[in-house]
Amino acid sequence: MLGSGGLFGFLRSFASTPARQPHFCFLSLRRLRLLPVGMVIHGEPGVLIISFGMLCEIKKDIQGSDDLLPVVLKSGKITYLRENKLGEGSFGKVLHYKIQDTSEDVAVKFINREEGLEELKMLKKINALDPDKNCFLKMLDHFEYKSLICVVSEKLDQTMSDVILKRNQRPFDVCELRPVAQQLLVALRALKTIGLVHCDIKLNNLMFVNHQSYPYKVKLIDFGLAREKPSLSRISDIQIVGYKAPEVVFGCPLDEAVDMWSVGCVLASMYKAKHFYPRTCLYDYIASIIHMQGQPPDKILLQGIRVYEFFNPINTFRSKFKSLIKQMLCVDQKTRITPEEALNHNFITMKHLSERTKDPYVTSAREIMSVCEPVTTMQPDAPKSFFKKKNKRDPQHRGVGVFILNLNVKM
Repeated sequence: MLGSGGLFGFLRSFASTPARQPHFCFLSLRRLRLLPVGMVIHGEPGVLIISFGMLCEIKKDIQGSDDLLPVVLKSGKITYLRENKLGEGSFGKVLHYKIQDTSEDVAVKFINREEGLEELKMLKKINALDPDKNCFLKMLDHFEYKSLICVVSEKLDQTMSDVILKRNQRPFDVCELRPVAQQLLVALRALKTIGLVHCDIKLNNLMFVNHQSYPYKVKLIDFGLAREKPSLSRISDIQIVGYKAPEVVFGCPLDEAVDMWSVGCVLASMYKAKHFYPRTCLYDYIASIIHMQGQPPDKILLQGIRVYEFFNPINTFRSKFKSLIKQMLCVDQKTRITPEEALNHNFITMKHLSERTKDPYVTSAREIMSVCEPVTTMQPDAPKSFFKKKNKRDPQHRGVGVFILNLNVKM
């Protein structure tokens, strides 16, 4: 984690670099009113945790301890015998069972009823696609146990996180990454054909089928957060920090591209043998993305309903003013902006602010502009050739190169 001093130092040095001068600027932590990070408690029933710089509530996945889950589990004519615990998913616990008659190993996920029914709906759609061919965990059976939904699936080997640890965090070679990337892309393509988005792709949700026999055969698991594409309307409770697409953080319109971002994070993490982006808090996460990949375009940021939690919008308004001035003061008169073009510039029309109807700054700007007569159709500007002979200039006064302007002016 950068820490508050380190973060502000980073932001100051970043903002002072002309080539990367952002139109939006980060807000201070004090303005964000974030709670301290670090008081994280996992696995306690009904506990509140402070995580990712915000106060979050953890729901109880399963009532009671693992010992309360059945040693013998029956589903029709099949009897499952409990072995041990394998892990926990988004909304449930996963235990290792054996089928009594065949000694076949299976994984049984116990899920709260409400979330379980939703996950089961997604798994049925995925099972219809041929999970083996499309690199998904295969569901074998499902039934109810008391108030829980039980999903029986094939038992896989190890998660990608487990394998990275066993390799002593030795990075994967690009030749090893290629088959993993191909299989993940096959899975994403299949999900897209049925309109589903996984929403929780990370190292722990990528498993090796049998790392000893098939070292690079992997499958995508845990569809507890999977959504149908139309239901992804600017929601923020998907993906984890470190794998969360920027459009999710900013509250922009979403689609299946959020999964591709997570796949990129997974592959980069395998290549580095550690998490590619910081997972301390959203603020550090976004700072790291900007540092490595540059400022997101204004047209993207202006779509976000939560972007102002991270950026100062005033600088976007200033950027439009600077854009107009630079075009007015263009040294090459042939490319200098015309009156018609200037009247249609975003600084004058404020078209880029059309969705910000409740922003106080925008409201004030529109009130001030009310003194201007509405501009409709304008006559075309006189041809440049009309002035060609009359505006001959001494060569020594002709401008050369690019005109750079840095105005710290508030509009």
